[in-house]
Amino acid sequence: MLAAGCDSSSPEEPAPQPRRVTERALAEHLRALERIAERHGGNRAVGTAGYRASVGYVTRVLRRAGWRVQVQRVPLRQSREGSTPRLAVGSLGRLRPGVDFTTLSYSGAGAGRGRVRRVGDGCAPADFAALAPGEVALAGPGSCFFRVQAANARRAGALALLAVDSSRAPGVTSATLATPAGLPALVVRRGVARRIEDGAPVSLRVDATVRRSATWNMIADAGSGARVVMAGAHLDSVPAGPGIDDNGSGVASLLEAARVLGPHPRGHVRLGFWAAEELGLIGSRDYVRTLPPARRRAISGYLNLDMVGSPNPIPAVYADADPRLTRLLRRVHPGREVAEPAAGRSDHASFDRAGIAVAGLYTGADEEAPGGRQPDPCYHRPCDTFANVNLDAMLGMARATIRALAVEARRQAK
Repeated sequence: MLAAGCDSSSPEEPAPQPRRVTERALAEHLRALERIAERHGGNRAVGTAGYRASVGYVTRVLRRAGWRVQVQRVPLRQSREGSTPRLAVGSLGRLRPGVDFTTLSYSGAGAGRGRVRRVGDGCAPADFAALAPGEVALAGPGSCFFRVQAANARRAGALALLAVDSSRAPGVTSATLATPAGLPALVVRRGVARRIEDGAPVSLRVDATVRRSATWNMIADAGSGARVVMAGAHLDSVPAGPGIDDNGSGVASLLEAARVLGPHPRGHVRLGFWAAEELGLIGSRDYVRTLPPARRRAISGYLNLDMVGSPNPIPAVYADADPRLTRLLRRVHPGREVAEPAAGRSDHASFDRAGIAVAGLYTGADEEAPGGRQPDPCYHRPCDTFANVNLDAMLGMARATIRALAVEARRQAK
């Protein structure tokens, strides 16, 4: 159905194994996704050859496992940068793109000069009360999405937004506004932001556009029945790197679920591999939006896997999730888990907004963890490679997902 499915440069799918998930089987999928990124510019972001090759790989593995696969076209507004962005601030001088700062996806274009105005968290309109029109807002680290800070800055008349990176790791995080912002919006590394003085002069230029295009989800079904249990993981990486924990770990876990459960599970199981999560949950939102009402009601629950192999893992279940599904995940996962609020940070939010019961597994991203260690210091960075993944933690998450899908499918088949 899709030309990328015949991309001869994609790695071969793993050889058949006994129907028990192992670290080795998971590692084979992760290495395959990493090789795809290496051969296609270092990432698997939506709109790239790396993403198309990832679609081809996943489709072949699922079909080889005997699952019924649909490749779904997803309309997309894609953010593009033209020339390299420029940012100079006071005594710091010209900052380094990709090292000290980066452009948020869906940033507006613009150039100009102004002065920095620190606006605290930047998550409430009142935070911008002291900002004069034409000043550059320096916001965060915030307790809200970057898009909220950007909307508040635009309404206040800011020339641009400099959002402080929430991560404490070296480098700067790649991130999105989810929708076009209407003003230049940049993420600044936390260490750099601390050195920016209130009132410092700023000069900036951002050459960004948004164009219409398309991408693809993959939906795979096995078994039968009126009621269906779903699990999903986003397939795309950020442009900054290959995305092997985020979210090759979730993709590999679901590919192994397909192999272990086989084409004829008791009940009806569906897996979703979502496009453009990193741009704002675009693939999963489109899938749920286009489902006929009867098919939406037929979904008994949705389990989300996003970053389940973090190198300093804090095994977690979503705190703001369906209690019954969460109890099931706790029962089938080996060991103890914390409850982590997931809010709208991943694809489960698309299902939750439609009234479908959701739950999810997670091992951490840029949260502050006990001992001061970040669960994944390579979150949204070039170092998110195979070497970044904790296979032991991932194995526990994959096995829990398979058990939960089997239990819920059998329950719905009765």
